[in-house]
Amino acid sequence: MKKFCPTYNDAKNWKGKIEREYRLSHVEIQRLQKEILDRDKNKCQYCDFEGEKYQTINHIDGDPQNNAKSNLATVCPMCKLILNTDYGCNIEGIVWLYTSANVSQKKIIQITRQMRSEGKTDDQIIRHLGLRNKVPFKRDRTYLERLFGFVSSWRGSLGHAEEALEYGYEA
Repeated sequence: MKKFCPTYNDAKNWKGKIEREYRLSHVEIQRLQKEILDRDKNKCQYCDFEGEKYQTINHIDGDPQNNAKSNLATVCPMCKLILNTDYGCNIEGIVWLYTSANVSQKKIIQITRQMRSEGKTDDQIIRHLGLRNKVPFKRDRTYLERLFGFVSSWRGSLGHAEEALEYGYEA
């Protein structure tokens, strides 16, 4: 199992700049992604979620130019948001960070997915997980590696600095 904690990728590496940053053609990226998904049997290498749809690949070391197969892993959408917390917190506004939890990051994802399928609310899930002391996102890997990420069910991009501050995130 790969190390799993909130982290971030520099904005210059986000989707939309893939071909330029990876220095691969779209066809090469699709081929490589299919190869890694097949190798990992469509199983997220962070939380063990298996699915034919929506799985993608992640650069384990965060470097989009390092396309060594040993640096690529299948990742589910929820884990991808934790691994790219800057995007989840500041762009999507659906990742919340906490200093304490009763379970590991892997278990947070697994239990959240299960409880959400049972119709539980974010508040119910957060209480069950023992998530405490919500804190803002900071572009500091040492700070982030001590935190626990929760992917909320809230939808909608923050899009404005005032809203980001209101929800406790850096603008």
